[in-house]
Amino acid sequence: MDSELQKSVLLSTFHNGKKKIRIILHQGNLVWDNEKPPYDKTSVPIENIISVQQNYMRCHPSEPRQIDPNSFVIHYAERERGPKWVYKRINLKNSDVNLVTSWVKTLQNHLKSFKRPKRLLLFVNPFGGKRNAMQIYEKYAKNLFQIAGIDVTVNVSQRKNQIKDFVINHNLDIFDSVVCVGGDGTVSELFNGLVLRECKIKGIIPDDINQILPKPKIPIGIIPGGSTDTIAYCIHGTDDTTTAVLQIIFGDTLGLDLVSVYDEHSLLSLYASTLSYGYLGDVAYHSDQYRWMGPRRYDYSGFKKLVSNRGYNGELAIYSENDGVVQEIPCHENCDICKASKNIQTDRLGCKWRTLSGKFFMVTSANISCACSRSPKGIAPFSHLGDGMVHLVLVKHTSIINNLKLLIRLSKNEACIEDLPFVETYCAREFCFRAIEGGSKWNCDGEVQHQINIRAKVRCQLLTIFSRGRPKNSTADPSCCGF
Repeated sequence: MDSELQKSVLLSTFHNGKKKIRIILHQGNLVWDNEKPPYDKTSVPIENIISVQQNYMRCHPSEPRQIDPNSFVIHYAERERGPKWVYKRINLKNSDVNLVTSWVKTLQNHLKSFKRPKRLLLFVNPFGGKRNAMQIYEKYAKNLFQIAGIDVTVNVSQRKNQIKDFVINHNLDIFDSVVCVGGDGTVSELFNGLVLRECKIKGIIPDDINQILPKPKIPIGIIPGGSTDTIAYCIHGTDDTTTAVLQIIFGDTLGLDLVSVYDEHSLLSLYASTLSYGYLGDVAYHSDQYRWMGPRRYDYSGFKKLVSNRGYNGELAIYSENDGVVQEIPCHENCDICKASKNIQTDRLGCKWRTLSGKFFMVTSANISCACSRSPKGIAPFSHLGDGMVHLVLVKHTSIINNLKLLIRLSKNEACIEDLPFVETYCAREFCFRAIEGGSKWNCDGEVQHQINIRAKVRCQLLTIFSRGRPKNSTADPSCCGF
């Protein structure tokens, strides 16, 4: 915030309905309380104000609207409980027109000092999750974007990979950010398109794993509208829609790692959440035939695959430092580990390759914690948004009872899976997997990847996302014992 604006001080008394309140602007905070008991005090940092607008006078619908010079409204957001944000407003009135004008202009000048999105390209996937993405936009996002003065261009996708193709092949220069309403698969389409777009513009061939992939300049926003919404949950600490919209309006950003996945010849995909082989790969592949069931198809397919209890032989090579030991430090807003990793040079970290082999029920490469409402801590609770590493969670082939123990642990707020004797977790900058004797499928951010033998590399903070980060001590009640 501009230093001169930071020094602004205003103190006045206004009417809020029948109440008389005192309000002060000082050191970047807006504080008000009732002039008479009860002396309820509200404090709102300037950065949490969405907009400040003058009200209109009441008039007949046939007459043109006129601004009321004596009143204005402050639209703001407040963190209500845990990670959730709520929208609020306060109407203020004073008989002194000059006083009202001074307050409105001063607050609006404060807001202009923030770098916030003004022109959004918003993609809606009407087929994901419960097929209500457009209703989500209309109910939770549209009005808030209008209040914030953001111009939104809506693009409704009609087929798989349409968002990806659109981003790669169209001019986006008039937009300062892109947003999507949908699940993890929709988000994946968007950032895959953005990275490949940058490669196309700069003449970079992305199929070489040793190639440095260009960072998209345009930030993205994620409004959850899928089945699990893991990426949105891990970024904000909740899958609450209003919270996600407000994070976009605020304009604050974080760097998010992406992981590029290759076969022997080419780039297969980039993922932000998880790449999982075995159980979760089977669930993603076989649940596709039950799409008519909606999100419940994952529970049904998951139960069937749990009972069948298949194991898969494979060999895993891990490229990491310090033998891939996981630091048990969670990722939160203003994370020191993510800040320190922004400009890290991995070639100077002394990384080495090591090989593991065995029969696995599941091999999961988690780029983020993979927390969601069903699994509040996620399969990799100490994974960070932008530390340049994935957490490889190896679940050995064991009994159905042990598999149930794993899934029950994942559904609890405080439980962890690291102490289970059939689970091992490693950090890695890169990894390779080779199937032995047949194979499963890979679940890549909720989409099925049919190539079995793959190599993957972390791209540190390749993506810029709208978020203030997950607050400390944020938890949610699990809704299902399945993962």
